[in-house]
Amino acid sequence: MYWLTWRQHRTQVLTTLVFLVVLGVALLVHGLSADGLTGAALNERFVPVYEIVSWLPVLPVLFGAFWGAPVLAREFERGTHKVMWTQSVTRWQWLAVKLGGLGLVVALAGLAFGLMVKAWLNAFGDSDLASPFGNGGLFAISGIAPAAWWLFGFMLGAAAGAITRRTLPAIAVAIAVFALALFGVFQLRGSYGTPQDFDPGSVSEAEMRSTLSDAISVGSTEPAAVIQIIPGSHYWQFQWTEAALLFAVALLLGGVAVFGALHRRV
Repeated sequence: MYWLTWRQHRTQVLTTLVFLVVLGVALLVHGLSADGLTGAALNERFVPVYEIVSWLPVLPVLFGAFWGAPVLAREFERGTHKVMWTQSVTRWQWLAVKLGGLGLVVALAGLAFGLMVKAWLNAFGDSDLASPFGNGGLFAISGIAPAAWWLFGFMLGAAAGAITRRTLPAIAVAIAVFALALFGVFQLRGSYGTPQDFDPGSVSEAEMRSTLSDAISVGSTEPAAVIQIIPGSHYWQFQWTEAALLFAVALLLGGVAVFGALHRRV
């Protein structure tokens, strides 16, 4: 069963591996080039690659569309699941390898991706533009959060495929739901922690820019000059919170996929 799963999905696995290697080398070279740079020169070196990397929060939807959606839907479309279910492999074993095995690969790939991005951002740590906490997009692609996002995208596609039993409709559903989820989580993120009052007038302009670039602003209080922020020291707390939330939803979607696969007519 494992060999068959590898044969069926090796293109996705190898494509993802090549992507991670190429990205890792590119980020390593770019990060090393920042050594010794400061101020405007550091920002100028950071921005061109950032403009490309800033699109990567949508990457999990590709795992939903090209990993998750076909994993069950294609089997149902072609009727090949009937062959598997009449062999020595049980339905539960088949689903465990399909969803559990591939889901683990996706999560580990996402973790490797997130740690590479975090290391790259650390190389530009003196730049106000490279804060992975104050920037919602960078937060979603750094640290451990990508492991949860990628697994969520995969399970979303798998659940859509199990319910629709058609690959193209499953892809459409996965893309639409992921877009809503991405927007919703970005809006929800400020509620992961308790905000603190910050008075920009009490610090220098440089300190104000540095603090606000590495913080999430959640509103203002009286007097109007005081704003409420969550400082960057909460980065890892927020990372674990978001990862736990997404892992829980991914587990729920995995249950939906199993239910959809087992409790409908063959």
